[in-house]
Amino acid sequence: MNQPETTTLRGEARPADGAAAPATVVLAPEGFSIVIAGAPPVAAGYRDATAVTVDAGSVRVRLGTGPGAETWLLERFGTQTGALARGLREGRLRQRLTDGLVELDATAEIDLVEYEAPGEVGVGQLVYHDRGVVLAPVDERHPWKRIRRADIGAVTSEAAVGGLRVESAGRSLPGGPGGGAALRLVRTGAIATRHAQRWSALRDGAASDAAAIVAGLIPEASYGARATASACLLDGRPASAAMLGEAWEPLERAVLGVPPFDESYRILRDAGGGEAAPRWLAAAPERPGAPETPKLWFLVGLPGNLVAMELVSEGAHATYLFRVVPRATFTGTLPPGALEAAVADVSEALIDARFLREPIALPATRLAEAEALRYRLALAALPSLAAVRARFVARLVHRDTDSWTGALRDAIAWHGVARDDAAEWPGRTAQESQIDQAAGLG
Repeated sequence: MNQPETTTLRGEARPADGAAAPATVVLAPEGFSIVIAGAPPVAAGYRDATAVTVDAGSVRVRLGTGPGAETWLLERFGTQTGALARGLREGRLRQRLTDGLVELDATAEIDLVEYEAPGEVGVGQLVYHDRGVVLAPVDERHPWKRIRRADIGAVTSEAAVGGLRVESAGRSLPGGPGGGAALRLVRTGAIATRHAQRWSALRDGAASDAAAIVAGLIPEASYGARATASACLLDGRPASAAMLGEAWEPLERAVLGVPPFDESYRILRDAGGGEAAPRWLAAAPERPGAPETPKLWFLVGLPGNLVAMELVSEGAHATYLFRVVPRATFTGTLPPGALEAAVADVSEALIDARFLREPIALPATRLAEAEALRYRLALAALPSLAAVRARFVARLVHRDTDSWTGALRDAIAWHGVARDDAAEWPGRTAQESQIDQAAGLG
């Protein structure tokens, strides 16, 4: 639900190339309509409003993009103008969050706040959810800021500006890793303390979940090892052996020391260079606040401009392969930091997608089917998910060790010489057929 109830507002409306006429705007739970007597109603979802601007007491709404886009000027709504703009913006925010797999209650508060970020000052809609914060600037030229709870660093009250400063501890806050005054809320008045508490609670919840997951995996490890691991494995952040120190070996055994993942991990590690293979572990609660049911996955850098990811779970599983850099730029070696960036991208997309892999991996024909609407909406709403789908190469089903290993070798060899990002590994169709058969899809 986007609007808790239907609201009817009356004024005038005119298209960009037409005359004004008396109109009724109906804000309903799942969308809105512009009704003009004697004309077909204009019905749209809130997600269709690509721009909502207020100017001189009127509201300008742009619907869609490209040649079929329409612009409507809604005016003479009097004292209801504010409610009209707010209803359209809040409806759009809620619907796009739902598209992006955020479960937001219809009564969840949406605050309008003044903010400052590097190179940017403005007003935006601020909403909290279980995995982080979304700040949607009112100025349509600025992108949404989707801030994961693991990326929230120090939260400091700033009485001088009546607000707070949130420092960065990760990539999803402006400023990136290394901290700094990444984001400030200003002139929030009496609710500044409440905002500071909400940011801090999200950050602390991520730390608490990570500590509980680590304690469940390696309870026998030293306090120092567990503390290091907890600080590294925040909400899906991938951690390498160098980062985890003495915690790496017990964590590696705990996560990957059981069939069938021990075998695939060993083969991937050998393909990536044996003990020298770049590899990472990652963990996150399936639901924030429920660390007793963690999701665990590992990533291994492979030759041929590839990184492999495998989610450690019960039952049948698959290995997901992603390209590291655009194929046309791959010269046989990767530039510094490229592999780490790809690993972070894959893990962050997995968190943002609530561990759904289908929107990443489904072939285009399957993604176009009616049953995949949820995935298409998620891809449109989540830039991180769309970016990782663009990196996706194939998923290899674990039907048996020999066939899986053969497919892995073939994919590595093919991708090492492929230069067209639009080209598809010839073995992908066969792998998808095996996955469909395993899932009972024929």
